[in-house]
Amino acid sequence: MKFNVTITSPSPLISSGSLIFNGTLIWLYSVWEPQYVPYYVYIDSLTFVSTRVPSIDLLYASNPLDPNEEHTVTVQPARLLESVTVEMDLGDEADMMMSMDDGQLFQQDGFVTYGTWNTNACLGGGRAAGTCHVSQGSGSVISYTFEGDAITLWGAVENSNSHYQVSVDAFRPVRYSPANITTSLPIVVLAHYSNLGPGSHTLMLTTLPKDGKARIEVDYAQVYTKSSVVGSSHSTVEPSTASSTAIPGDAPLSQSAGHLSKSATIAIIVGALLGVLVLVGLFFMYKLRQKNTKLAAARRHDAAVAAAGVREEFSARRSRDFDETTLASSRFSVKEGLELSVVESQTETRKSEEAGKGGFTWRS
Repeated sequence: MKFNVTITSPSPLISSGSLIFNGTLIWLYSVWEPQYVPYYVYIDSLTFVSTRVPSIDLLYASNPLDPNEEHTVTVQPARLLESVTVEMDLGDEADMMMSMDDGQLFQQDGFVTYGTWNTNACLGGGRAAGTCHVSQGSGSVISYTFEGDAITLWGAVENSNSHYQVSVDAFRPVRYSPANITTSLPIVVLAHYSNLGPGSHTLMLTTLPKDGKARIEVDYAQVYTKSSVVGSSHSTVEPSTASSTAIPGDAPLSQSAGHLSKSATIAIIVGALLGVLVLVGLFFMYKLRQKNTKLAAARRHDAAVAAAGVREEFSARRSRDFDETTLASSRFSVKEGLELSVVESQTETRKSEEAGKGGFTWRS
């Protein structure tokens, strides 16, 4: 799911005109200027050059960015940068934003403080006692362990001496140096991290020594998490859209833990159907092969029988022809009580006829 987070001045995150972030898109907006001001925008290895027009406050809108990479954007001159809006695409791992304000953050089991913190008076006016934690010196630490894929920490800084560093899971702490603040102390973004991955993470803020006291106020946090995690919290927390906006319809809601997602269920059903179709196809191929084998055997048998019949008939003919030839060429001797063969009788008759013609009489 996609969320937008807006970081406005005098947030220490953009006080130098630069921001390190993870996100898919970014928009940069300028302070009001009555004059045309040339400026530069550097994002990763790209450079954008333009001129600030009094009627347009948008300085730059990026093309889609890789959410898995860390990006750095810088505006020069830095005084032009008023606010930055970062779009996060956290996928199905985070489907809602949980805001812990009005002291709810400090009631969480994962919230721990070290050093000296005052909870009776906030830095800015209009904020009730007990709804904030204000550090009373350098070396004070706030630690918060949470489950989610992104987090935004909100608070206020007193002046340019209020330096601090922030890290998540003790990885590469980032140091922030606020600009010199002389006006009212609004609540701004003190830290923002995204694409942390699902599971448990720990955010740690430590005040650093500078000239005088490092007075930093921590007010609340917004955690981007799965909706099923909210039910496991000790306090009931409603999503807030005051400073962070969820964009509906960009990604389906993930299913609660312990259940298969809809896409996974569909994939299993489709896989099972394909498996059944493959087995049925193999069965029909086997039966067809069996049938073809039987037909081929029958054809070979018929051919063999036909060939055998031809040989028998040819043999019979040869036998009959042999008997007639043998009979025609045979000679039999005259024995007592026997008559001459047909062939010899015919010969004797022809001889008598020839003798009669010649005036002779044939006697035996």
